[in-house]
Amino acid sequence: MRRGIRKSIVISIVKKEFAQAFRDFRMRGIMFGSPLIMVLLFGYAISTDVKDIRLAVCDEDRSAMSRGVIEKMTASGYFRLQKYIETENEIEPVLARGEAEACLRLGRGLSKMVKAGKQGELQLIVDGTDSNRAAVIAAYAGEILQGFFSVYYRDRIRMALLIRSIQERGASGGGAPPPGTGVRMIERTFYNPSLLSRNFFLPGIIGFIVSLITVMLTSMSIVKERELGTMEQIIVSPIRPVEFILGKTIPFAVIGCIDMVLVTIVAIAWFDVPFKGSAVFLLAAGLVYILSTLAVGIYISTVSRTQQQAMMSFFLFFIPAILFSGFVFPVYVMPETIQAITWLNPLLYFIVIIRGVFLKGVGVLVLWKELLALSVIGGLLFILSARRLGRRIE
Repeated sequence: MRRGIRKSIVISIVKKEFAQAFRDFRMRGIMFGSPLIMVLLFGYAISTDVKDIRLAVCDEDRSAMSRGVIEKMTASGYFRLQKYIETENEIEPVLARGEAEACLRLGRGLSKMVKAGKQGELQLIVDGTDSNRAAVIAAYAGEILQGFFSVYYRDRIRMALLIRSIQERGASGGGAPPPGTGVRMIERTFYNPSLLSRNFFLPGIIGFIVSLITVMLTSMSIVKERELGTMEQIIVSPIRPVEFILGKTIPFAVIGCIDMVLVTIVAIAWFDVPFKGSAVFLLAAGLVYILSTLAVGIYISTVSRTQQQAMMSFFLFFIPAILFSGFVFPVYVMPETIQAITWLNPLLYFIVIIRGVFLKGVGVLVLWKELLALSVIGGLLFILSARRLGRRIE
């Protein structure tokens, strides 16, 4: 005969689980503090609005009209003038270093062509690494320039009509200036001319996957020893903390390197993502990045008492690390306080490196700051983890 559910037993188990969940102060903080922290961080930092576009200007015309164009672009609220450059040859290095997202080039003699009634041309060169953002930047620039020159030509036509009226009354001689035929914006896209979104996302996915594997595996390693009861044997053995950490991390470092090579080959061979840089440099930078993510995982493992705590701490680190890495949302449009937090994120620097190597073909001369940051973060976390673990072993 089928028995019914005994409420007293269910209630007892529920009470026991609640007591076990709330017994540890750290778990209480993770369960209720982390959702509040995340919603506050994401609410302030995450935005899909395209704004504060870093603009470089190459003004070879140096006329009142070119200055008016620049003022119109910066006054729109979408573009922020980052720097002036002198010649066309400086455009590509500025975009490659990430100093600007777009460059507006006003060629020499543009204003004279416009005043002579000929069609003028100006160039907008856009960094196409982020395909969606590049398309929006070009659309914004086109609208702003169209608005500027429509007003400019309307005023010229009015002036021409006024001069013609004066001439007809005999007040002046000479012909009226012809109204211009227009200005055409020539758009050029560097690094991702086809504006394929996978060329932007797949290099970032490589960093995402490597971070997922290495941090998750290492965050469980020391905690697992403690839960299995083998930590006491390690404590009484002559193993030093550094030796223990190296023994724990080297296997995962090898796994991380293999995973990075595999997903890189798939991205290039199967999805045709362009690879313009050095494979040796990418492998070296990937190794530095893997060491920094292993350090993050080891630190999580040293501050956690159970695998459940380690897993919760992993997600508490990993989700903000993805969103605050520039993988989807540009970091520089976030509030300055949030940007300061992102400086501690290893994934931020590796995404800059891997996209620079894949799409721009840059190397250590451009990306040395990111490599240095990864090395410092990884080194400090390894030292901190060794000290925390040393207190327990010794």
